[in-house]
Amino acid sequence: MAYFGIWALWLMVTIISIHADASAGIQAECLGNRVQFILPGSLSAGSPLELYAVNDTQTVLLTPHLAAQCGYTQKSDPWGNTIVSASLQSCYTETKDDKEFRVAMQFKPYELATESKKVHEVFKFCRHTMTSREILCETNFMEVSVRNAIPEIQTAPVQQLPTVIPNLQLWKILLYTPEEKSFDKETLHAMGYNIQNSPTRLVMRTPYNMVKTFVQKVDGVDMVVFKSMVLFRDRWMMTIVESAAACPINGASVIGQMIYWKVPLLITPVVSLQVEILEVHMGVNGRRLTPEEMESRNYAVTFKESHVVVTIPIGAADGYYKSHILENQYHISYTIEPMLELLWKEGQDKTTYKVLFPITTPLTPWPPQVTHSTQLEQKVFDVMLGYFLPDVELLNITFGSELLVVSDIIIKGIYLQEHSFLNDTKAFALRVPFSEPYVQIKTLRPDVRTYVLDLVFGFVILPEHTAFSHSVVVEASSAEVVIPQVEGSCNEDSFSIYVKYGSTQSSNIKIHLGHLELNNMMLQHYEHHSNETHFEIVVPLLDPVVVFESVQMAGIMGRIDVEIYDSLNNWAIRNFSLACPFFVILSECFPNGTMTVVFPKLDLMPNLIPGELTLRDPSCKPTYSQDYYAYFNFGVTTCGTTRKFVKDTMIYENEVTWKRDVLLPETALTEQDYRFTVSCVYIANATQSMIFHAVSHFKQPYADVEKGDHKVSMRLSKDMVYQLFYLDGDYPVLKFLKQPLYFEVGMDHSRDSKIAVVLENCWATLSKDKDSKPRWNLIVDGCANPKDPEQTMFHPVNTDDRVEIPDHFKRFEVKTFAFKETDESSKSEADTLASRVFVHCEVIICHVEDRHCYKECPTVQNPDGRSSKRVHRSSGFSEEALQRVSIGPILLI
Repeated sequence: MAYFGIWALWLMVTIISIHADASAGIQAECLGNRVQFILPGSLSAGSPLELYAVNDTQTVLLTPHLAAQCGYTQKSDPWGNTIVSASLQSCYTETKDDKEFRVAMQFKPYELATESKKVHEVFKFCRHTMTSREILCETNFMEVSVRNAIPEIQTAPVQQLPTVIPNLQLWKILLYTPEEKSFDKETLHAMGYNIQNSPTRLVMRTPYNMVKTFVQKVDGVDMVVFKSMVLFRDRWMMTIVESAAACPINGASVIGQMIYWKVPLLITPVVSLQVEILEVHMGVNGRRLTPEEMESRNYAVTFKESHVVVTIPIGAADGYYKSHILENQYHISYTIEPMLELLWKEGQDKTTYKVLFPITTPLTPWPPQVTHSTQLEQKVFDVMLGYFLPDVELLNITFGSELLVVSDIIIKGIYLQEHSFLNDTKAFALRVPFSEPYVQIKTLRPDVRTYVLDLVFGFVILPEHTAFSHSVVVEASSAEVVIPQVEGSCNEDSFSIYVKYGSTQSSNIKIHLGHLELNNMMLQHYEHHSNETHFEIVVPLLDPVVVFESVQMAGIMGRIDVEIYDSLNNWAIRNFSLACPFFVILSECFPNGTMTVVFPKLDLMPNLIPGELTLRDPSCKPTYSQDYYAYFNFGVTTCGTTRKFVKDTMIYENEVTWKRDVLLPETALTEQDYRFTVSCVYIANATQSMIFHAVSHFKQPYADVEKGDHKVSMRLSKDMVYQLFYLDGDYPVLKFLKQPLYFEVGMDHSRDSKIAVVLENCWATLSKDKDSKPRWNLIVDGCANPKDPEQTMFHPVNTDDRVEIPDHFKRFEVKTFAFKETDESSKSEADTLASRVFVHCEVIICHVEDRHCYKECPTVQNPDGRSSKRVHRSSGFSEEALQRVSIGPILLI
């Protein structure tokens, strides 16, 4: 029968001296029952490394199979570092009393393996106190270590028996697959398994996908099971030690932008009765995280009815993005390796269960974008192709029919440059003179010459060396009259269009954005700059001139079409389209069971009328709509919304549908009966945490408010309750002209009750530049704009669990139609255009007893029915005392 000793608290102590090759930058770290080495990429210079295990008697080359058999794991990260980890009970670990361990390794660059000066040797001392049983699920092997002790014999003499019978020898191993089969130790070693025994421990280890393992489903999760019974005997007695390991091979899912990984609480292949869970820990990349670290990274561990669930946001810093090619199209994925540690008690014995489980999200298309900025005056093509992850390298470019590797391109004097960006992506810029032989010349008219450049970029994804290509065709026309050129780029929430008039007089140039022709009245609604030679305009994403090609879970693919023509000669000069993905939240799920959906009109459905869209219940029509979008606001228990339970989540689904009563012959079948599914996912049985603050009733000593630095900030509330606010990552925020905006300006970290926050002036602009035009005044000299006082309303601030000192905060509401044109004589089609606004405020921190802190404003009726005249202001203070805060962008449609 199996016997597991009494649990001693898990203690992991690192010897003060870290024995590593410090000059080479090798890091070594003890991680519980594992040790990990990190080798910087500079050691291998891109070459593969040979991995050797070292002890006091031998140095052994670890092949991938031997590494898994003996308890070693090797992998690389996207930055070229090599990460090697080993079980403290690996084959070549030197141990003392199964409590102190020395793990030594050698690393050699593959092609220089015979040069001793290139060999890096590193070792690490670790101390670890083991439980009765320890199960380790590594990425390439599974291991179980049990206490190899003999229980007390009731008929024994009174004196103390030895813990272990020294004459017992390992006789036979029974494996269950699940059928029982007998082996000796040497046979199992030859088959690729590993069996180690010491006076106190028995270790069984197997790589995954071995013949004598089997898959068993445990509470919906598939687990690989390795189960054995080891028989020890001597001349007079026999003892049996049972060992079993079970490791999950699935259980991860991706919902929206979150990863959910579930592991059964009761792993039946390794326990025979209900267990008591004592500890649960989460880690990443082999390292255990503290609760504070988990909270800062938005990780969570929750208990469901029969599972423990780990939640990880996609894009968390502990993981990384990776490039892939699918059907010669560029895709990306996200990978992270979480770790889960369980400590449970079964009878008098305790078990440590550790799982390292790499998770990779499904592939997401990420098509490269081409920016064509040809310089006609210099007769040079200027092309930029992006954006790629750091693991993509450019190998060659085919110019027409001539293939040139990167080094040859540079030798020929052609400009080729790699550009890196702050979001960890990169692009490749290429400049090719028109005079190069592979530039084709086409004559379209006697006065127009068109230059055509056919390019095929050849790339490789490292370290797999997966090759792929991307074709680009760029054209440029030149004549005695230099024709206008159009360039464009995509910002966070807008398009930037840049037009160079060339030699054509600007007065003859007409520009169409989508279906509208720009005129002076329309330009008043856009951020733009122009002179005699250039014209630049910023178009918000949700402007009616923008068409939407597709709607995806992460956002929308928007496109703007620009047409330039010569009104004098009635010539179509240039057509330009710019399409970009925008990560804008189109649907939101609120804790109160409300769903909101913005459905833009898609370019592929020209006959769709947004106002005719409905939910499953045909009576549920848009809350409001315009020609280019529909907005729904409904509860999850209304409008035909269905609910279903999927594992530990509740999914509410509805459909935005459109049916034409009269079918048009030219209408596509998919357009005649259109359906678009929207859903909200709620975590079932989730526990929400609340934080309470105790506020002292004792007054603090008086502080000199003229000294110190009190920082203020401005936030946008989701509603008039001022409890839920938009975070920095939520911008751009989408709002509608019928929805008010609720702002809060205040200090979060001061406890000085003698100071107050004062709003001097607040205004809105179309750009981040607070001094740009046009400008909408919201608060002037501490009061609502006297020219339109009903558009801005102040809200009182009361003490609650978040606000201790009301004078530290100011709240005001702005009706968004304040940003609309109000002059009836100037109204036009442009009045329906969407705006991208930024809100700015000038703030003063003053002493509450200062007479300059207050002013009488005209009486304003608050939403609660009360009138208020007294508001803070800062007249009498210097310009240097002003603090300026801004927020945005806010998209208004």
